[in-house]
Amino acid sequence: MMSAKLRQFSSTRAKQCFGQILLASASAPVAIEKHGKVTAILTSPEFFERAQAASGASTSRVLARITQASVEKDRLIRHQRIALDLVLLPSNETSRLICNAMSIVNRWRNERLCSKDYIERWEEILRLQPKEMAEAIVSDMDGWGPSLRQNSPWVGLHA
Repeated sequence: MMSAKLRQFSSTRAKQCFGQILLASASAPVAIEKHGKVTAILTSPEFFERAQAASGASTSRVLARITQASVEKDRLIRHQRIALDLVLLPSNETSRLICNAMSIVNRWRNERLCSKDYIERWEEILRLQPKEMAEAIVSDMDGWGPSLRQNSPWVGLHA
């Protein structure tokens, strides 16, 4: 936030030229030094409010990123459990899970509920053998992993 050059004044000069320092602080913070060490920084209310707002916005962005990472982690864990089901359940139950997922993707297509990109990628995944399908749904899928897990046909499983 302090991208403007910080002007520095000695405490003696600050006492003598307080009006000049107030004018200088309107454009950028001003440091007051005593014995070569900065003891105070004077800034305009506008600059202070901008700095606080920027700090709050930055904190909000960081919090939003952390929240999103947590949500993606939960989705990944859910899909890891589904992957285990695909590999470990008896074949008739695995077939039922895949059939249910495919019917959801077909509904997306018929009712135009989702992007063609998601539909085609999920159809491709659902045509794989269960073991390969399990690996695919927990992988990055060429950068599509988080997006596909966000828009997943495995609704309600391990929610």
